[in-house]
Amino acid sequence: MALLIFGSLIILIVLRLIYEYHRDRGLPPGLQRLPFIGNIHQVPQVLPWRTFHQWSEKYGPIVSAQFGRQTVIFISDSTIARELLDKRGSLYSDRPRMVMAHENLQKGMNILFQQYDDCFRLHQRMEAPVLSPRSSATYYPIQDLESKQLLHELLSSNDFSLHLERYSISLLYSLAYGFRVETGNEQDVEDARRILRNFSDASRVGNWIVDAIPILNYLPKCLASWKRLAEEFFQIESKLHMRNMKKGLQSAAWNWTKEFSLSTQAQLMSPLELAYDIGIMADAGLDTTSTVMKIFLLAALSYPRFVKVAQCELDRVVGPDRLPSFGDRENLPYIAAVVEETLRWRSIVPGGVPHAVRKEDTYMGYRIPKGAIIVPLHWSMSLKASQFEDPLAFRPERWLTPSDGDRFNSFFGYGRRICPGRHIARNSLLLLVARILWAFDVRSPMGPDGNPVAVDDMDFSSGFVSVPAPFQAVFAPRSEHARSIVEREWDSTPKDIDQLMDSVRERQQSVGLGVRA
Repeated sequence: MALLIFGSLIILIVLRLIYEYHRDRGLPPGLQRLPFIGNIHQVPQVLPWRTFHQWSEKYGPIVSAQFGRQTVIFISDSTIARELLDKRGSLYSDRPRMVMAHENLQKGMNILFQQYDDCFRLHQRMEAPVLSPRSSATYYPIQDLESKQLLHELLSSNDFSLHLERYSISLLYSLAYGFRVETGNEQDVEDARRILRNFSDASRVGNWIVDAIPILNYLPKCLASWKRLAEEFFQIESKLHMRNMKKGLQSAAWNWTKEFSLSTQAQLMSPLELAYDIGIMADAGLDTTSTVMKIFLLAALSYPRFVKVAQCELDRVVGPDRLPSFGDRENLPYIAAVVEETLRWRSIVPGGVPHAVRKEDTYMGYRIPKGAIIVPLHWSMSLKASQFEDPLAFRPERWLTPSDGDRFNSFFGYGRRICPGRHIARNSLLLLVARILWAFDVRSPMGPDGNPVAVDDMDFSSGFVSVPAPFQAVFAPRSEHARSIVEREWDSTPKDIDQLMDSVRERQQSVGLGVRA
């Protein structure tokens, strides 16, 4: 009997090794795999994209690895990424199976991880009207109000992290639900922060063994600690989204919740599914726009030369007696270049957002198997010296001259999975950068030794959204006149959110957008 069992085991091992040989044949180059586990023992837990970048420097612009059952292909070249993820979007629009983040933490409700199927397209059709370029341009009254409050807060407080997060989530909550976030310390905001922190950890490639070995998800909760953790946070998130959706429906003014609830698509969704759709859109603003702005401030402290150049442009175009507005954007090319360089310099998603292959493909002679995870390495693309001279330096001037088209600029993703809120985000970034630089000189605080406190512009978190380590900055009004303009603008700006949201609705109607609510 023992001999029979031993013989059977040997046969199974041999069959497995034969399977792995055929599985790995023709794949792009990469690290040597171990039998059964592949490269799972080599998955970095800290700043993984930097390790992946080292792999790409050794093996080339397209690298393969095996994380347990999952074939992962890393792309470090922007041309290859566009060729596959944009031009072959019909093949590369799926998402990898994320057992922890999607199935456990969010019960399949997060559209970011939804497969490119009928359900995804249903949500996409519902969202598209309010996120189009024309619709996004109508949200200026809300961005104007929230940015003026931000400037006013910075007159008396250097807690820019809180103020930027308040701006970001208040803008999205106003649009989504029809109510503002006035301090940034509200319980709903604390819940949203907690949700996003855990989502960021749960969605990072290689962070959870259950993603590499999905069969482990059949274990009962008593043996699967990740299930207990995921259930705890699902309860917090689902209650927050349902509570906010109820507020949106009860709001006196127009908002996305009302608009979506009257759509034909919403009639095919459960209330919780609809609440998650709106909630994911709203909470995304807390972690994205605010993080990009923190990176901008980090750059201002690390490379102050560009600040003076930008302020000279603002002084020439805007002058001293008013704040910059969207009407100035065509005359502020350097400010636009600052935004582009901020998005490139330290990407908020340096490890990229993973795609998955819908069916087997071939590229550059390599086999790309069905179901493989494709990871566009934004970190590597942004550091390509042939496209960006001295890539670790912050140089907005790079964006003032046309490129040959190969330069990495896909900051918001690729193809059919590109970020739908990118137009709103870009408008916010341009307005905030212009107004902060118009109103303030941004400096490092002085240390006990009488010198400015140094900042480390490479110290970032390891989450899905990579955030700069906490740092300090001092916001000094450029003049007393600038201070008085900020105070005057804040005091005189309309603050009734119901009236402002109704004005947004009127703007949408005036440009021919169909509004239901």
